[in-house]
Amino acid sequence: MVSLADILPPVSAPVWDRESEDRRRRQQQAQQQQALVTASRAAPPYGHRKGWLPRSQDDFGDGGAFPECHIAQYPLGMGKGTSGDSGGGGGGGGGGGGGGGGGSSSNALAVQLDEKGKVKYDVLARQGHSKDKIVYSKLTDLLPSAITSEDDPELQRPSMEEIEDTTEKTRQALEKLTQGKISSAMPVRCAEKQAPAQYIRYTPSQQGVSFNSGATQRVIRMVEQPKDPMEPPKFKSYFAPG
Repeated sequence: MVSLADILPPVSAPVWDRESEDRRRRQQQAQQQQALVTASRAAPPYGHRKGWLPRSQDDFGDGGAFPECHIAQYPLGMGKGTSGDSGGGGGGGGGGGGGGGGGSSSNALAVQLDEKGKVKYDVLARQGHSKDKIVYSKLTDLLPSAITSEDDPELQRPSMEEIEDTTEKTRQALEKLTQGKISSAMPVRCAEKQAPAQYIRYTPSQQGVSFNSGATQRVIRMVEQPKDPMEPPKFKSYFAPG
């Protein structure tokens, strides 16, 4: 008996079915998920690591560095600088360990203690500044040096000899200033006491028998010229009206 399928010509276009398309898509997703499964990398067992070096973080697993491998190692990036060090990671113990890979930078600061054992929080304020820059991070930095530097020799109380010496110099300076004001205001002044004579040894630049009567040196007596106490002042002071 001849069926209808035998009479009809063969199909020239592919047959599309929604259920078949969904089934094919699920199969592709399952294959992709299986392909994403990566093989786990593990270091050789202890005693069989001759010639083997950790190259990436996967070589360390979840442990520390390998002491038998004499290279710089950075387990989990610990101790690695910000300059992008490559290779394994430094330090740490144990069989496994994280090593250096990509250069990861961190701005974390280490905890520092002062002489009293307290945490130095001023390190946060000094971060990013040069060593020569003055950073005021405590209340005592704003106080004057007379309070903070009690043991400074320059801030100690002077002795009695220094006090008397300073007092005498101040008295003489004030007395000289006062006497000058008084003498300038008086129309007639007393004759000033002349200074003692001074003797100066003079050596002329021109030497010879025909110069300076043949003398190589001379002694000159210098005296102050006397002043007339009745002489009027040479300058007059004019006061401008206010």
